[in-house]
Amino acid sequence: MPIYKRCSRCGKRILAGTICGCQKRRYREEDKYTKDDKYKLFYKSRSWNRARDIAIDFYGGLDIYSLYILGRMEYGQTVHHIVPLKECWERRTDVSNLIYLTESNHQIIHNIMIQGETQKQEVLSLLFSLVERYRKEMSQE
Repeated sequence: MPIYKRCSRCGKRILAGTICGCQKRRYREEDKYTKDDKYKLFYKSRSWNRARDIAIDFYGGLDIYSLYILGRMEYGQTVHHIVPLKECWERRTDVSNLIYLTESNHQIIHNIMIQGETQKQEVLSLLFSLVERYRKEMSQE
């Protein structure tokens, strides 16, 4: 005599050791979503890894936000798009649009950017000026 159980998601009675149809549909929907999400795919791409490595090399592994604003020398952990990827897809691998940050500075910048358009524009201009300052200082050496 077969043994049955209840699906934890929909409550339907199913044969023990099998997966309910509602679970199968859910996994297919998740797979479809990740395949169509161009941003997630981009962050797994070879072109992103190449641009990321170039940015890390350019900054020498340093977080220039910490260097110039906080007066601390810290190694970065996250490559950040200054102009967000969702706003300017064309600059996704543009190294002049990338900055290397510690995770805490990355979160600080994101939190400021969501406060409003004025704060966002101020942060964007600050970050671009830091990149330009670093570029000038590196070219003089």
